[in-house]
Amino acid sequence: MNVFAGKSQMVEAVLGIPGIKDASWQGSSSFWVVMSDPSQDHPYDQYGSMICNGSVSNFSVPKGYTITFWNNYTKKPINKFRCY
Repeated sequence: MNVFAGKSQMVEAVLGIPGIKDASWQGSSSFWVVMSDPSQDHPYDQYGSMICNGSVSNFSVPKGYTITFWNNYTKKPINKFRCY
């Protein structure tokens, strides 16, 4: 199994979610998601659960990392979701 291919496909899928500007892996235990308009009331826990569980079932990316949602303007974290 090529884990890197799954992670690459996962990033592409996450970039297709409305409101997400960028997404990338920061090592093996941290996945960053940059929000295009952080002032909106985004359902971060739902996004985190969808990304976490969808990545397992659709791209064979195993759990064991933290998803951090970032503010595009302040460059500060908004929310974290533990995918374990």
